[in-house]
Amino acid sequence: MGSSTATTWPVRVVAGGLAVFWGFFWFGLIDLLVVLDQDERFHEHYLMESGWGLLYLVLVTTPLVVLCVRPGRRDAVEQLWVCAAAVGVGAVWGWAWPQLLNGLALAASAWLVGRLAGTPRRTWHRPDAPLLGLGVVALVGAVAYGHPLARNTTLVEDITNGVSHFPMQASLGLAVAGLAILTAFTGSRLAAWTTAFTAAWLGVESVVYPDLVGSLGVPGGWAAVAWAGLLVVLTERRRRSPRRDH
Repeated sequence: MGSSTATTWPVRVVAGGLAVFWGFFWFGLIDLLVVLDQDERFHEHYLMESGWGLLYLVLVTTPLVVLCVRPGRRDAVEQLWVCAAAVGVGAVWGWAWPQLLNGLALAASAWLVGRLAGTPRRTWHRPDAPLLGLGVVALVGAVAYGHPLARNTTLVEDITNGVSHFPMQASLGLAVAGLAILTAFTGSRLAAWTTAFTAAWLGVESVVYPDLVGSLGVPGGWAAVAWAGLLVVLTERRRRSPRRDH
């Protein structure tokens, strides 16, 4: 027990520090609460504020917290890599160079906790076909949703820590799709449930605020909620099969 604690304390400390940074100081929690607080200063950008919060609190901070408890969870490290890639691609997509630095910082975070945790390389298996199909559908939707956001075709802007919310919102869609595809290969409950929560939150908020920037609209919002429920159902079905490789 003592040897195990001595081996895992560095990753626990680093993952905890990074969770506080991305979840709080990088405004993950604060931005997610904007719509709940009904802060009228951000009314036009409720969806954008929520998107930032969902990305950095739900999709990034949650796996970091998991690594504090179970440092060897490779699916948590993989989720961080997917989020880092999504932010990086969104930065290039929108020519948003401050966001690219953000993506590199996320990649450094994923590399560091993975290195400290010493997680073994995964043996990749054939993906679950229905889950993979769900991920591909999400990817198509993310590209259609993200294109006007990445290019910011509006005349307004929303900035947090020097980074625009618009291409970051496009990255949120890419992260959701990427994590759904990851779930098809790994069956990770962590990826599935955090992704489903993200899609459902964005969907419900889109139904409530169909005319705000970044909204999916009423039909798109309900589609996102249905997609989220299907992702959870298919993941749980897969996990009941004999092969469990996460």
